[in-house]
Amino acid sequence: MRCHRVLLVTCLLVLAAPAAASAGFVQRSGTNLSLDGSAFRFVGHNNYQLTSVAGQFSCGRALDGAMVDRVLQDAKDAGATVIRTWFFQSFYRGAGNSYAPFDRVLDKAAAKGLKVIPVLVNHYPDCEPSGARRKDEGFYDYGYKTAGWGYPQSFKDYAYNLASRYRNNATIAFWQIVNEAETSWSGGCNTTIEANGHQRAANVLRRFVDDMGGAIHAAAPNHRVSLGTIGTGQCGAAGSEYRYVHESAGSDICEDHDYDRATQPMPGDPYNGLALRVSQCNAIGKPMLIGESGIVADVDSGGGSSGSITATTLQRRADFFAAKLNAAFDSGIDGYLLWEKSADASGSAYNLDHGRYGIGPSDPLNSVTLAKARQLTAGGAGGGGTVGGGSTVRADFEDGTPQSWEPAWGSLALANSTDQHVAGTRSLKLSFSNGWPAARMRTTTGATAGTTITFRVLRPASAPANLGVLPFVSDSGWANSYGPETSLAAGWNTVTYTVPTGVRAPLQAIGLQVADHGWAGSLYVDNVAW
Repeated sequence: MRCHRVLLVTCLLVLAAPAAASAGFVQRSGTNLSLDGSAFRFVGHNNYQLTSVAGQFSCGRALDGAMVDRVLQDAKDAGATVIRTWFFQSFYRGAGNSYAPFDRVLDKAAAKGLKVIPVLVNHYPDCEPSGARRKDEGFYDYGYKTAGWGYPQSFKDYAYNLASRYRNNATIAFWQIVNEAETSWSGGCNTTIEANGHQRAANVLRRFVDDMGGAIHAAAPNHRVSLGTIGTGQCGAAGSEYRYVHESAGSDICEDHDYDRATQPMPGDPYNGLALRVSQCNAIGKPMLIGESGIVADVDSGGGSSGSITATTLQRRADFFAAKLNAAFDSGIDGYLLWEKSADASGSAYNLDHGRYGIGPSDPLNSVTLAKARQLTAGGAGGGGTVGGGSTVRADFEDGTPQSWEPAWGSLALANSTDQHVAGTRSLKLSFSNGWPAARMRTTTGATAGTTITFRVLRPASAPANLGVLPFVSDSGWANSYGPETSLAAGWNTVTYTVPTGVRAPLQAIGLQVADHGWAGSLYVDNVAW
């Protein structure tokens, strides 16, 4: 939307090749995002106030720790696996614990299994100390390399320093350089065609992302980078220039924003519309993200504002978003971030007076995003994956029961639990002591030879690093076929097993065996799918 901030950098840098990806870091594989070897597709939310701290810098409202927890938990309960927020230089303290506002968000998001997209500077004056000034062509051409715009550090120095500090933090999904970058200035947009055949405005933006993306990649080799654009025809990235700018090695991910076009699932025209942006990014082999998408809570049937937030308008908004989410993911988009998750009720006076885009805890839209998140997760991606050839979540435990799961052998007890969850509010807790215990589910409809089964499994941080599980199936005569042991990282893991050829149908059970490494404790299973 329209509030963002800045961060700083240091050093002269050359573009560094990324180091080998570490476990838990979001990566790019052609036109797809990936996480630990699986496609990573996600629903998420924005909340620009998460780094606002009372007594320090704040933009909008300062949120205490409990409020941040509530916003993040509500987002997770609505299916979010990613949160986008401001890490501008204005929130950086410059003395004492300079990074405290950022540490707070990252630590709380990590505790809930969420990834964070930190945005480093705002094109607009909102949440920035630059007076009423938007960033202009001069900033993107040379100003980002020197102190100014109300900041003691240059933007490049700030961004480099920040990325260096968090280079090993896998909670960061990827860095976003600018909120809604464009190179307009007081004289308009410089569309003069230069020697390489591109507009001056586009060349300035391209050089900026080449340099800034290179700096961030060098500082944090395991993190990917997004430039951050609106995508609907802004100066420097209009028409075919959008593709030219995103061809830069400095940006790994394309972005588009969608506001107030409620009745258009795939909005825009043939020159700057979303379908064209998806096509352009496919052509250059890069993933596409909807970084912001907003529909007012008082939306009328034509997509405008009715002036009153009611149960009818909230349901109407949920229906409009359902169509947008389906169209976006069907077109191949990897992530969709709604504007914005709010601790206030959607029908509150605060929301009515502050933009009307807020999505509160009991909004019917939460059910829409949760359903889409479950559909994406069914394909087996870590925290929100591809829809795998018609895969369906067969056990999500949201009804409060074990959903046909039972102990198979060994010392093991099962319980439906609200302690942990991938999406929704529940998972299956497996508590064990020793003896290679196993649990199985008796629901096997549709699973046969060649079927890939996906389990989401959480290993508590207290469990040993060598703890693992072995997926298995029991054939028609109860003979068991096992997959290899999968070692579990702390947090949620994706475990997959393809039923081998020759297994006698029908399957009697599908299950997981815990590899006994002398530890007694609990694992959690969620969103079993095929």
